[in-house]
Amino acid sequence: MESKEFKSVDDLIKSLMSSIDNPNRESIENYASYCMRLKLEVDKQKKLKNPWMQNKKVDQLDILYRRVLNEGLEFDGVHVTLQSKGITYDYQAYKNKMMLVYPESIIDIDLVYEGDSFSFNKENGEVFYKHSFENPFDRSDDKIKGGYLIIKNRRGSFITTLTKEEFQKHRKVAKTDYIWAAWLKEMCLKTLWRKGVKVHFDDEFKEMNNEDNKNYDLDKSVEKDELLDLKMDINSLLETYKGDDVDDIRKLCVDKSKAGEFTIEFGKNILRQLNA
Repeated sequence: MESKEFKSVDDLIKSLMSSIDNPNRESIENYASYCMRLKLEVDKQKKLKNPWMQNKKVDQLDILYRRVLNEGLEFDGVHVTLQSKGITYDYQAYKNKMMLVYPESIIDIDLVYEGDSFSFNKENGEVFYKHSFENPFDRSDDKIKGGYLIIKNRRGSFITTLTKEEFQKHRKVAKTDYIWAAWLKEMCLKTLWRKGVKVHFDDEFKEMNNEDNKNYDLDKSVEKDELLDLKMDINSLLETYKGDDVDDIRKLCVDKSKAGEFTIEFGKNILRQLNA
C-alpha cells in the first residue's frame, strides 16, 4: 500500500473502501472524519491538541481501522479511540467484544468503596459473591478501595479483583496519566477488564491487549510485579482447590520458581487449570 500523507477525508475513505471486502461506507466515513478532527483540533491558544496526528499516513490509519474491524468492533471515536501510541479501548469496548464472542455472558463489574462490604467464594467452579453498599451516593474517587469483574458464560465462571494499590501500580506505568486523572473510575474498570481477559480469555483478547499495551511502559519491573501477582493468585486458589493433583501443582510451581522457569505464560496456564 502506498505511503501517503493524510491530507483529506476522501483519501482515507478511498483507501479503506478499496482494502476491505464488503466495506461499511458509513462506518468508514465516520472514522475518516474522526481522524481529521483529531488532526485539526486546537486548544484555546490555537495550538494543535494532537500534534502526533500530523505525521500519520493514510496507510497507517487504514491498518488501524482494519485492526479494530478484525476484532468485530466499531472504531467509533468513543469506546475505541486513537491515542499517540495507537489504539485505545475503553471498558465498554472490552464488554462489547465479550458479548460478541460469548453472547450468553452474564457480566458484573463494579468498584468497591470505603464502607462497602464485598465477599466471594467459589464452589465447584461457580463464583458466588455479595456486594453491599453503605452509601451508594457517596462514591468519590478518593474512597475507592478496589474493584471486581465477574464473568459467567459457557466457558466457565470467573472472578477478577484488584485493590486500590494495584490500580495505582497500573496507573504508574501508563503513558497517558492525564486520562487516568480525568477518568479514574473508567480507567479502573478498564484495568479490571484487561486483567480479567488476560488471565481467562487470552486467546480471544490477545490482540486487543497487545495493542493496548502500547499505552503502558511494560518494562522488567512491571513483569516482575505481574509474576508476583500470578504467584499470589495461584497460592490463593490452591487453598480452596479440590483436585487430587493439588500437591503436584504446588510442587511444580515451587520447582519452576527455583529453576527460574516460572514465566508469565506458565503462571497463566496454572490459573486456567485451577479455574477449570
